[in-house]
Amino acid sequence: MDRCPACRGRLDENQVCGRCGCDFSLARRAEEQARRIAGLAVRAWARGERAQARAWAQRSLSLHRSGLAQAVLMLVEDDPRACRQC
Repeated sequence: MDRCPACRGRLDENQVCGRCGCDFSLARRAEEQARRIAGLAVRAWARGERAQARAWAQRSLSLHRSGLAQAVLMLVEDDPRACRQC
């Protein structure tokens, strides 16, 4: 999250927007957790554990829509679009 959804002010590493005071601590924790879970999906996919990779990618996407988790999900589901994005 680079900009505050409330006031569009730039966000730094703080949990609270310096411009309007909105607290984004929960949103940032969800993003971080989604990144960690996406990493688990990648590692499961690398080990050939497609079902586990799919489950981790879906869990990650339920927290935050990221390109990494979407790519893993496409790879494990044999989506033909995955090859064009490599």
